[in-house]
Amino acid sequence: MLSFLETDKDLLKYSSFHTPATARYFFELREKQDIPKLHNIWGFAQENNLPIVFLGSGTNILFAFDIFEGIIIRNTLKGIEWKDNIVTVATGELISPLSLQISKKISEKFKTSEKGPHGPDKSFIRSGDMGNSCENRSHSSPEEGLSEGDVLKSTTSEDTEIGTGSSHFTEVFSLFGKWVGLPGTVGGAVAGNAGCFGFEAKDTLIQANIFDMETGEYITLRNKELDFSYRHSILKDYSNWFLVDTIFRTNLISDDTTNPRTFRSGKQPGGFTCGSFFRNPPGDSAGRLIDQVGLKGHRIGGVKVSEVHANFFLNDKKGSYQDILTLRDLAKEKVQEMFGIELQEEVRIIENK
Repeated sequence: MLSFLETDKDLLKYSSFHTPATARYFFELREKQDIPKLHNIWGFAQENNLPIVFLGSGTNILFAFDIFEGIIIRNTLKGIEWKDNIVTVATGELISPLSLQISKKISEKFKTSEKGPHGPDKSFIRSGDMGNSCENRSHSSPEEGLSEGDVLKSTTSEDTEIGTGSSHFTEVFSLFGKWVGLPGTVGGAVAGNAGCFGFEAKDTLIQANIFDMETGEYITLRNKELDFSYRHSILKDYSNWFLVDTIFRTNLISDDTTNPRTFRSGKQPGGFTCGSFFRNPPGDSAGRLIDQVGLKGHRIGGVKVSEVHANFFLNDKKGSYQDILTLRDLAKEKVQEMFGIELQEEVRIIENK
């Protein structure tokens, strides 16, 4: 037994679904100096045949167990370092505040350079100049809700406060503004190639720095080596890899002036939910399909399909993971019967193997 591991940890507050759950072993990684402990945890897990699961903010997680017979590692590493148009970010940072910070900096920098004697800084790259790397290749749609894999369009500027309802915008926006409002951490966004409206993690990531828990060594992977695809990267294929920090380019700008609060108003419910439960099928919306089969508002136990958005499952504080899984199975069955489409989960479901 490792002395720094907590035992029988209550996980209720670590998932946005807020379902009861316990971890047999738990470790919160707060400081980079504690990263070598992951090597010890890996050895302990191998000796005792225990699974390891990494957890960020828990906004896209369903704990499908009463007691997890393994080790939960919660990543809360913090740190942001700037150098010109490059930013290095610890993977425990929340993606939405980071995106807001980047958006403000880039907007201010662009406006300052635009007023200079030589005109706008030529280092800025507009979304229209990015070619195929910034086309909307994802299967998300504006109607789908927020999750770590599907985010809503949003913008920010130095004279716009998110949430004020203001319609006054500057002329140029950082593409990171599209991630303002995205729940979850930087680590989850990169590992799952989060994105929408043509802007995905792979479009801005330069490099990922990884700790190999098995060998105790550090690895550096460039963008192309991460094998990005829709909501996936190679990081998901190696259980012994821990993503320490990431390096992004920030000089990506857009002329898009969509007000995120206006766009979102009335389209997403509040409460205990993990956002979009299913991925959008190609060319369609999971919420539309679930609505069409008549499940909007349908309840099982303490969990129901939202009347506002059918791809949101809401827990009324009394629901269990069994209720959620039963509702999931029903939605998949009905959609398959009516449309011949097999819905795929967007929410990450953690179970005992």
